[in-house]
Amino acid sequence: MEMTISYKGGKKFVAPCRSHNIVIDQPLDNDGKDEGPTPPELFIASLGSCIGVYVLAYCKNAGIKTEGMAINVKWEKAKNPDRIGEIKVDIKLPEDVGKRKAALLKVAEHCLIHNTIHHQPKIEINLSK
Repeated sequence: MEMTISYKGGKKFVAPCRSHNIVIDQPLDNDGKDEGPTPPELFIASLGSCIGVYVLAYCKNAGIKTEGMAINVKWEKAKNPDRIGEIKVDIKLPEDVGKRKAALLKVAEHCLIHNTIHHQPKIEINLSK
């Protein structure tokens, strides 16, 4: 898989994903035009939505209602080095899942993005012309 993220001036970048163009920018108070989410916001949205997709699949198979389901993600920054230092995810379902709670949490913890965070990929950064 491959994606080329293009610089579009100011602090704006565009990431093409299949038939979509994701605009990434900085807020006004960080010299951006606020035309899209910041990279950390995209990261958090990626984690939350990935968990949501996995939980949704489990719920559909188990006959658990999902209308009104929401994934609330809170995060805090850390320093030395700058990074997201803490993430808390709250999965809100429209009904009590009873004995299935442990299984649902296990499913959520095995989404692709969660696994990637916990099993750090090798990242190689190169500079080219």
